[in-house]
Amino acid sequence: MKSFIYISFLVLISLMIGFSSCLKPIENFDNSGEISFSSDTILFDTLFTTIGSTTKKFKIYNDQSNPIKISTIRLEQQTNSMFRINVDGEAGVTFNDIVIPAKDSLYIFVEVTIDPNNSTTPQIVEDKIYFLTNGKEQRVILNAFGQDAYFHVKEIITSNTTWPNDKPHVIYGYCAVDSAVKLTIPGGTSVHGYNNSLLYIYKGALETQGTLGNEVIFSQSRTEDFILSPVDSTAGQWRGIYFFAPLNSNLNYTQVKNATIGIQIDTLTGVDSVILQNVRVDNSSFAAVVTQGANLYAHSCLFGNSGAYSAFLSIGGNVFMDHCTFANYWSSQRNDPAVAIKNYYLDATNTYHYRPFNDMIIKNSIIYGANTTELGLDTLDRSLSGGAPVVKLINTLIRSEDPVVNSQFFESCWRNSDPNFTDSQFWDFHVSGIAVEGKGTTTDPQPDLDGNSRNSTGNNLGCYNTP
Repeated sequence: MKSFIYISFLVLISLMIGFSSCLKPIENFDNSGEISFSSDTILFDTLFTTIGSTTKKFKIYNDQSNPIKISTIRLEQQTNSMFRINVDGEAGVTFNDIVIPAKDSLYIFVEVTIDPNNSTTPQIVEDKIYFLTNGKEQRVILNAFGQDAYFHVKEIITSNTTWPNDKPHVIYGYCAVDSAVKLTIPGGTSVHGYNNSLLYIYKGALETQGTLGNEVIFSQSRTEDFILSPVDSTAGQWRGIYFFAPLNSNLNYTQVKNATIGIQIDTLTGVDSVILQNVRVDNSSFAAVVTQGANLYAHSCLFGNSGAYSAFLSIGGNVFMDHCTFANYWSSQRNDPAVAIKNYYLDATNTYHYRPFNDMIIKNSIIYGANTTELGLDTLDRSLSGGAPVVKLINTLIRSEDPVVNSQFFESCWRNSDPNFTDSQFWDFHVSGIAVEGKGTTTDPQPDLDGNSRNSTGNNLGCYNTP
């Protein structure tokens, strides 16, 4: 019996020793130090009211040699705040006894949604995050600028409408212009597409009334930079402008940027057409302009960087483009030409369908980019089509590995002479030099994209008439 008691006692002692070795040691907190921050002010650029912001973050640092305990982290305005915070993966307005190990850090994430104030001028909202550590109070200031806007949420416009230009317009999902209806957008209006939103012109008409220095601007709804890239250099943030069987439409001094397809025109309706004058389309993730059996007239337009094509012109219609610049210096690899022209399509059964252009002319223009060949002529063989392709490039500078001497397609064209773009890296496609100067003879001497006049002869190629 004594032996049993003795053995049991030894086992108990062993268990107690083993258990005590598993216990977390008591931490020696720093009782006098304070925390530091990666930033003492978190600033959100102008946001549209009612739209949640992007998430911003900052770090709390413990530079001490021992762990430190933050007694309280609190948002000053608590649940009345327009800001939202997340501490160590947990959302809330007050947090207690937050421990940061020695020489370690902790993230705090911040978002904001600003209530509308029915004003055409931006408003400023502010709050503070307070930190109480070892009896010392510190703070980080939160600031955001909010802008009221007109919101078009899955909206269908069923009567002739003119949008006011006193506040921005934000499209959620889509804004559709119904058949036989015209949407007019005056100069100075800014239109913003949220995520994959689009402006859809369905058998109706669109007129933008931009003027030099008072353009109509289409872009994304996000205004803040991404973590790894500026917001204004990120393509594909909204769908773009999509015309389906449109009535006569005119876009004047208009910019379209950061879309998937800047302008898409699908299916002609009789003689009605889309006219683009002094239009600039930049930074599209797929293409700046796409036509499919469309009537398009473009003058003094810039179709810039795109993930695939600056222009994809296809399957019929009447296309006339004069003094346009197709410049594609996409920042990553691009396998497609800046300009692709195609007069057929393959259906699901691999059957060829020939859809010739009624007329297809690119004149006094520049087709150039980072690839060694920036023009793709994909026309159906005559044995399949039964006729010659209707495609003509006139007085145009082209970057191409192939000659541009076939008279069926080319008339007075030039190849691989550098247009000397001012700065292609920063999307400045003004030109200079003998490759472009004085080589354009325009049919319609309208001003260039900068508003400079043109004569009937002796103009520069492309959308700009001066460097």
